[in-house]
This record gives sequence, structure tokens and C-alpha cells, in this order.
Amino acid sequence: MDRWRFVREAPPAFDNMKKRILSACSAIIVCTYALLALVLAGPVTPVSFALAPVAQRIEPWFSQSWQLFAPDPISEERGVLARLACGNDTTELIDITTPGITESNSRRVFPSRESRIVSNLLVQRFLQDPISERLAEKDVDRPRALSEEARRAAQDAERILARYAAHRANCPDGTHATAVQFRYVFHQFPGWSRRTAPDDEKNTQVEESRWIALR
Repeated sequence: MDRWRFVREAPPAFDNMKKRILSACSAIIVCTYALLALVLAGPVTPVSFALAPVAQRIEPWFSQSWQLFAPDPISEERGVLARLACGNDTTELIDITTPGITESNSRRVFPSRESRIVSNLLVQRFLQDPISERLAEKDVDRPRALSEEARRAAQDAERILARYAAHRANCPDGTHATAVQFRYVFHQFPGWSRRTAPDDEKNTQVEESRWIALR
């Protein structure tokens, strides 16, 4: 007796049942993923706090960000200048952001990605968790302190940026720099209604780092 006869000669009702089961499973998976993505990318609510431990399980493989659709256009540009300690002297502040951007814009086919070194390190250096950012946007006076792991990540970013600056801007006398200091510049773009108005100094913020020793 052929034991696989029933499978090969399954009635149409059996095939329809399998299709319904597969369709139902697919719909459950899609709906669950959409719900978790909305919890992560949506506004902060009591529901998002309650479901956050479950929703975070889809990261980092299926993380979602609505920035791709630009609901809020980029409103700030960041730059960094570096000062090198060369022996008993220090150099002037050197722009290490613009050269990489200029080189990237000069080649439309296979452009240089060196500018991403600075931009990505700046993101890591000033990274703030999404919940703190949303609370700050709502003027809620409840800032969350960065975890020790995030603090170490910011310090690592600054050390890597220091090595990059020493490679990008050498000492005038040919010696190796022993330390690097940064000046971070944050420029807020004016609103569309003020696009033709003169730039205001209040839109620019400057922050200087400590001296980072090079090892």
C-alpha cells in the first residue's frame, strides 16, 4: 500500500485548508511586525513603554526609522575643527569636516566615503537615546542620564576622531601630534519663512572638548 497516496491525491478541500492556514500565519506575522515597528517609531505613549521590551526584539535586524520619508527635514549641520599639540606648541584650528565633503561631491560616480568617518563619529559622540530626545522635544524636564556603556561609546568616538585628525592634519614641523582638542560647531538652519533673512549667531552653537591624548 502506498502510504503517500493520500498526500498526492489530497482533495481540493485539503489544499484550500493549507492555503488558508498559510495565509493566516502570514497575516499574523505581518500584523505583528507592523505593530512592533509602530511602537518603536511612533510617539511616546504608555503603550510604547509597556511594549518596548517586546518591540525591541526586532532590532537590530529589522529596525525602523521614519527619517527615510523626511517628516522632519534635516535642520542642523555639524562640523568639527581640530587643534593639535605638537611638542611644546599647538597648531591653529583646522577644519577636518569640509575636505571630506568636498572630495565626496567632486566625484558623482563612486564618490569617496571618507566624509562618513567624521559624520558617523559625530553621531556616536553626541548620541542620545530616542526617549530622551522625544522628552526634550516636549519640554519635559526629565532627562535620562546616559548609561555607562553609552558614555564609553562617546569616549571611544572621540579617541577615534582624534586619531583621524592627527592623520588628516600633520604637525608643521613633521613630528607626531601628542594630543588633540576639538571644537564642535552646530548650525541650526532657519525655517523656510526665514530662508532669505541674514543668518543669526544664535543659530550657531560651539562646544570645545578636552585634550585627548594620542597613544
